[in-house]
Amino acid sequence: MVQSSQRSVGLSFKDLIFHLKDIKSQSLSGNLIVKVAPNLNWTFSFRLGRLGWVDGGIEPLSCWQRNLSLAQLNLPPEKLAQVNNPHTTSLDSNILAELLVEESIDRQQCADLVARMTIENLFDIIQFSQQSGNRLAYQFHQTGAGNAQLNLVLPLLEIEPILTKSIQRWQEWSNVGLAVYAPSLFAIVSNSLEVSQLVDNSELHHTVLSIDGNRSLRSLALNNRQSVLDFTSTILPLLRSGFISLSAQPRSRLSKPNPADLSNPLSGNFSGQMSNSSSVNKISVKQAPLIACIDDSILIYQSLERILTEHGYRSYGVQDPLKIMPSLIRNKPDFIFLDLLMPITNGYEVCEQIRKTPSLKHIPVIILTGKDGLIDRMRSKMVGATGFLGKPVESESVLKMIEKYISVSR
Repeated sequence: MVQSSQRSVGLSFKDLIFHLKDIKSQSLSGNLIVKVAPNLNWTFSFRLGRLGWVDGGIEPLSCWQRNLSLAQLNLPPEKLAQVNNPHTTSLDSNILAELLVEESIDRQQCADLVARMTIENLFDIIQFSQQSGNRLAYQFHQTGAGNAQLNLVLPLLEIEPILTKSIQRWQEWSNVGLAVYAPSLFAIVSNSLEVSQLVDNSELHHTVLSIDGNRSLRSLALNNRQSVLDFTSTILPLLRSGFISLSAQPRSRLSKPNPADLSNPLSGNFSGQMSNSSSVNKISVKQAPLIACIDDSILIYQSLERILTEHGYRSYGVQDPLKIMPSLIRNKPDFIFLDLLMPITNGYEVCEQIRKTPSLKHIPVIILTGKDGLIDRMRSKMVGATGFLGKPVESESVLKMIEKYISVSR
């Protein structure tokens, strides 16, 4: 049962989900404060078990202004000036309440706006929990329904659909190989990239020209009228190759621009450029092979992701067994790492499907498993697996396996 001022430390996002469901089931009012770092926290305000407002996070004002823009509201000029005031230092739900009272925004638009902001912030919390080994801390300050510090004018939202959408967004982001990139980071184009080289790819050329070092991936996506998933997927080859890097600070705040400065409070593990500049020259943007990593464990994928990224390969992960074949057919990778043991299906069955699919049947498939028995190896060969690799994955073994087969497949 949730109690006022109860503290929970070192827990996962799943624990947080149960906590939120307790707030709902007990119809509690108050503020849930989620902390992921000393200077990074969120406040979710509830009344009678339903969500009214969210504040805090990585870039609260940008979140507020960006989602207002996405709502495409026809606000009066004085209100636009108020919500976009560059000197504003805190987020205030009273501004939204005023817009509602003045009928500049209706209740459905207001609810949609708060829901989008909450989804964005829960996404960031999920990403932090995945990258930090589930070190979340949170505290609930309970109040009476009549004394809740929440503007009673705002509509109240059910938290469960918002949670579901947040998790779905994270899964989509992770499944296309973006798990190690935070959408709150600022994109910076390397001086070594000649934009004229991208003239054959008009979409990528236009996208690169919009990157000025002072806008986050989310803001750039809005500027390009794309979802942040589509926008980041477009520049992913350049991220992998180090021609675009990510910084926790906009270029305007860096006294000496340093694209490798990734001290984002969300995680020290997010990387926007290659750790070894020679790796950039090893494989060009257009030639970099795409490696699919199919494993229900995000930790295994992240281990492979680091190895592959450091050596110039592109990669993406699939954790949902139901999305494996559609993802492979859509992306047509050059090489596949396939986990043997997964829920719903297993590596043998997936490998057999791959070999029966004309567009995929010649792609090298390496089975990953913690087992190392003769029977498993024989069965893997029978379903058409190219090779067999034990867990935990090691850099040298992974690279040798790729180099052994990928030149033949290409």
